Order: sequence, then structure tokens, then C-alpha cells
Amino acid sequence: MVELSIIMPCYKGEKFIENSIGEVEKVVSEFCNDFEVIVVVDGFVDKTYEIAKKLEEEFGNLKVVGYEKNRGKGYAIKYGLRFCEGDYIALLDSDLDYHPKALKWFLGKIKNDNVDVVIGNRRDKNSVFEYSLLRKFLSYCFNAYVNLMFPELKLRDTQAGIKMFKHDVIEDLFNNNYKSINGYAFDICILVLARRKGYEIGYAPCIFKQKFTGIGSGVGLIKTIYKMGSDVIKLKMRLK
Repeated sequence: MVELSIIMPCYKGEKFIENSIGEVEKVVSEFCNDFEVIVVVDGFVDKTYEIAKKLEEEFGNLKVVGYEKNRGKGYAIKYGLRFCEGDYIALLDSDLDYHPKALKWFLGKIKNDNVDVVIGNRRDKNSVFEYSLLRKFLSYCFNAYVNLMFPELKLRDTQAGIKMFKHDVIEDLFNNNYKSINGYAFDICILVLARRKGYEIGYAPCIFKQKFTGIGSGVGLIKTIYKMGSDVIKLKMRLK
């Protein structure tokens, strides 16, 4: 059985997906001899699928899958799970704002510390967190808001785009009735379910260097903040 499966959901990634796959293959091979990369193209809206699919000939451990209509990150990860064979499942944003080097720390944490889930903590003293002051402030505020809405969480960072799960744990979490949670609240939903089911959640440092952001600026940023906040409220109602 494969030790580590890495799911990389990707939407409109034709400009970076080739470099991202190459970087993940290079970096992870330095600390893990038995891993696979599953790229899930979340909607055939550009040439992402064609570009990534060609790389399967170069990398024998690469699986590129996808579907026509954009369905959101949560759906993409659930879809990618059916192709995973690893003992441990990592979730990694395909734009590599979170560097795959940190997966070495995540793998060590989940194997050695008897935890079920490992999440990135951008505020760890060993983390690299290169972000504008405004975005850092908003990140702190959103995390405080999420912990206020879900006091059982008590987590320092719910939104880091890098996580790792034991295979049976993530399968159990995805078997819960959250199937419509595919947007901004997806990460929160999974962590709330993990807490409520008694799974142990640990932290690991991560390396965050923003290359691209989908949350916009100006009016677009305000709309995104509103959408994120309202998604959390909807999730709160749904999980009562």
C-alpha cells in the first residue's frame, strides 16, 4: 500500500499546474519513497486537465482526474479520495501558496505523535507566513470568528490550505452528511466533524508565501468576506 497520497484540487490552473506538479514530485521524493499525487481538476474551464494529464507519462505515481462542471473544493477532495491508496492523505492547494516541503513535518507528526489529523498553523513560530498586513489581520479575525461560532474547535488556524489525515479518518469524515459544503466553509466543516467524533487534531508548521489569491480586493474583498461569514452561519445551522 502507498504510504502517502496527496490530493491537489485545482481550478483554472493552466498557468501553474505543470510547475506545481513538478515541484511536489521533486520535494516529496526527498523524504518519502512511496507516495502518489492525485490532481483533481474542478471543472474543465481551461487547459488545466490537458496539461496535467500529459505529465502522467513522466510521473508514474501521478493520477489526473476531473469533471466538466466546477463543484468547489470540498467536492473535488471527496472525488479525489476514491483514487487514493495511501495510509495517509494530504490535502494541498495546487497553486502551492503552501510549500510541499512542510509535508515532511506533517508526516512525522501524524506517524510519531498518535494524532488523527494534522493541520497547518501559520502562526507557529517555525512557520513562514508571508502575507500582507491586511490579510494577516483578516485571517486572525476570521479564525476568532470561527472559534466563536464553534467553541468546541479551539483551533489556532482553521483555513490553512495544507492538512493531513489518517486514511480511515478522512473516509469516516467524508461519509458524514456534509455533501453540500463545498465552498469556504468546507475546511471548517471537516474540522468540526473531527472534533465532534473525538479525533485528535495536531499542528505542524507550514510555509506560506502568497502567489495568488482568489479572495479579491476592494469591493471584491468585501463581497468575499461577507460570503465567508455567511457560509459559516449556514454551516452552524446545518450542523445543529
